[in-house]
Amino acid sequence: MLFRLLLFLALALAVANGTVAYTNIQRLSHNEAMVSHTNEVLFELERVASLVKDAETGSRGYALTGRAPFLEPYFAAQKRLENHLEPLNTLVQDNPVQHRRAGTLEVAIRKRLNLAKVVIETRDKSGLEAAAALVGQGEGKREMDVVRTILGTMSAEEMRLLKERHRESAQSAIVANTSFLVATLANLLLIGGAGGLFLRSTKQNIELEERRDELTRQKAEIEEGKREVELQSARLAEALSKLQRAEEMRDSLTAMLVHDLRTPLTTLIGPLEMLKDGMLGKLDETQEEIVSMSLGSGERLLGLVNELLDVSKMEAGQMQIRAEQMRAEEVIQKAVETVSLSQYGGGAPISIEVAPDVPFLQADSELITRVLINLLGNAIKFTPTVGRITVGARLNPNDSQQAELFVRDTGEGIPPEDVDKVFDKFGQVETRRAGRKMSTGLGLTFCKLAVEAHGGQIWVESKLGEGSTFLFTLPVRAIKGA
Repeated sequence: MLFRLLLFLALALAVANGTVAYTNIQRLSHNEAMVSHTNEVLFELERVASLVKDAETGSRGYALTGRAPFLEPYFAAQKRLENHLEPLNTLVQDNPVQHRRAGTLEVAIRKRLNLAKVVIETRDKSGLEAAAALVGQGEGKREMDVVRTILGTMSAEEMRLLKERHRESAQSAIVANTSFLVATLANLLLIGGAGGLFLRSTKQNIELEERRDELTRQKAEIEEGKREVELQSARLAEALSKLQRAEEMRDSLTAMLVHDLRTPLTTLIGPLEMLKDGMLGKLDETQEEIVSMSLGSGERLLGLVNELLDVSKMEAGQMQIRAEQMRAEEVIQKAVETVSLSQYGGGAPISIEVAPDVPFLQADSELITRVLINLLGNAIKFTPTVGRITVGARLNPNDSQQAELFVRDTGEGIPPEDVDKVFDKFGQVETRRAGRKMSTGLGLTFCKLAVEAHGGQIWVESKLGEGSTFLFTLPVRAIKGA
């Protein structure tokens, strides 16, 4: 009778353990979904903040200079804001306070854009002094402060929710581990007790032998249960640690780029361009050299910021591919000319080899040009001036619906153990001869994501001391009568 009672208790405890485990899993899943939702809200807030800053910078730049290029970020930001304000309102509908703030934010942004529009129109109609006087009234700054305050309040609230949900996830994991351990040990004790009662009902000799076997089996089960609990605990701890590290990295990078780098860099580059172009007075040779060096450094740093943002957007699947028909030789020639005029110029000579049977490419011209510029820049960096660099295109020998573009150099090459990680994010390959590192490790990551977004593949073939060939495939479309 007692044996059956213990067995029934063990089964009941197992059912209870399963129920608790299922509840904890559901709670973890819900917390993960809410963390993802909060990240989406933070992303939209960051994009709105960035676009409003772009619009403000563009309007101020135009008011000061009257140059049309400064209006490009203003109009682009004005157009793209419509695509982010509505999703932001939708995302925060579950939070009445945040939803009201989102409505207030939209009104404030529209007021700020209207003020910017008035400044631009005043600059067009009445000139610099009138526009400067209008800016000097400070109304635009006050409205921008309102926008920043609302954005800061909403971001702070979402960060509070994010921390709270991370804490709830951690607590759920602890509860799951504890309940699993307690229930497992209790089950083992009940089974052991039932086994002991069963053994005592047999003959003495058989009972002693079977008891030894039972004790051995129980010990093995307990050890296995402990190992399983430890393994599950380690996996949960590792997953939580990775999630926290990724979240911290994303937050720190995004905050640095959006709030500390992009807007100041854009503001810095504009006046430097004006100095270089002589709009603020003629420069002597030394001054012009200093301004050119400063402008080049600023543009390179801004390029790095934009590249980081592009990589993040591609990883999140938010980069739009504007596929169009284009000739391979044209996009290659454009990339070569750009590299020749940039800081990479003056290196090994570059030759172009485009097979005559390559049809039109079906791709985003701007993205593919940037891919080629990145690959050519690396080739120049690691190829001596007496070496050779070749860039070209041909039909993919394994698929007639794809073209194969390549950049080949006779430079230092890549160690065999590093070939598989050259496209990793922030992966830097140290060459054995020069001991140099390949930039920030983002250029080749951008190339990989851009090519894969077109449905293509990218890889490298290299021999240390002989050079490297970077190859990637793109879809083609034959044009009748071309």
